[in-house]
Amino acid sequence: MTDTAVLLTSGTTVILDDAIAALDRGRTPHDDAVDASEARHQLGELLAIVERSVDGGDPSPLIGYAARLAEERFESGCDISELHGAFNALEEALWRCLTTSLTGEDLIEAIGTVTTVLGAGRASLARAYVTLASAATTDAGAATGGTAGEAGEPGHGFVRVDVTGWVGTLTLSDRHGLNVLGARMTAAIIDGLAQLRAAGVRAIILRAAPGMRVWSAGHDVHELPRGRRDPLAYNDPLEQALRAIRSFPCPVIAMVHGSVWGGAFDLVLSCDLVVADETATFAITPVNIGLPYNTTGLLHFLGRLPLNLVKEMFFTAAPLDATRAKEWLVVNHLVPESEVDAFCVALAEQMASKAPLAVAVIKEQLRVLTDFQPVAAQVYERIQGLRRDVYDSRDYLEGLAAFTEKRPPAFEGS
Repeated sequence: MTDTAVLLTSGTTVILDDAIAALDRGRTPHDDAVDASEARHQLGELLAIVERSVDGGDPSPLIGYAARLAEERFESGCDISELHGAFNALEEALWRCLTTSLTGEDLIEAIGTVTTVLGAGRASLARAYVTLASAATTDAGAATGGTAGEAGEPGHGFVRVDVTGWVGTLTLSDRHGLNVLGARMTAAIIDGLAQLRAAGVRAIILRAAPGMRVWSAGHDVHELPRGRRDPLAYNDPLEQALRAIRSFPCPVIAMVHGSVWGGAFDLVLSCDLVVADETATFAITPVNIGLPYNTTGLLHFLGRLPLNLVKEMFFTAAPLDATRAKEWLVVNHLVPESEVDAFCVALAEQMASKAPLAVAVIKEQLRVLTDFQPVAAQVYERIQGLRRDVYDSRDYLEGLAAFTEKRPPAFEGS
């Protein structure tokens, strides 16, 4: 047994005590009550798998365990935010154990090993959950014949459009598919925006259907091209929906309850304001499948988040919880779950009461000033060449295959 594994095993009781305390500190009023002994049992099971992975220098045991947890959580109809909370609490306790027991190179090596193992576990958790969510979308489409709706009604049933006074609401309502952003859903969003524009609304709320624990599972991975073509080109359906929101001539408020994954995070950031409750989490996950995110999308993130946070989120694919999202100004307002609906309506009505032409031109000026960054032609061509190398790579094909086959990818860097 390695020295680090021995240290963790001998300190199991203290580590679990610290992890339970960290878990309690991170709980919010919306969380379901959890029996203390059950929580300790679950953390103990997770810690045992981490110790085994650390001892062998191989994260595979934790990767497999995390994937099974995600599957159990998904089948029960729940989100995985609590599992991420358990990982975070355990990591905090492990760091405390290591930093109080080791110094110098021993500490650096131990932290590196533990961080690598936990990072692989988190990535497996997120990848498995998103894979299941996307598969649910495909299965739902097959069960209904895969239709996109009646003629003239793209994505019929995926998005509900409501108008109350000057305020319009777009409700993403694909419960079976967890609001995955495929061609039908994005077409329905664009169509809904067109309806609201014709209705002359002065503010819009974009939300998921009430009760959904997943705001959106992100881009439909099954619709991505299998190499030799830019997977996030200008005419990609999701890219069209992002532009439609960013250029819409009135404020669009994203009301977030539940988890936001991958391209759905880009959709949220394309709205003008974000209001969330304590259930909200945000993750950007292209590195889980070897996807080279496009330059436009990166600019969306750089326009809203500090560079170091953008790097952390893209490089780890780890979710950002609601509290940190508020601290980093991803979220304008973090309000209790019971109040989020009324808060969003009041905010939208306040905006709708202002001069609509002035609001529209200010929004357009801000869009132009933030969207259009000067890039030399040769620099842009180099960036596109680098991205082309990635989406033509074996790793990208492996990421897509692993996603479809519901297994961890084996990336080789080629």
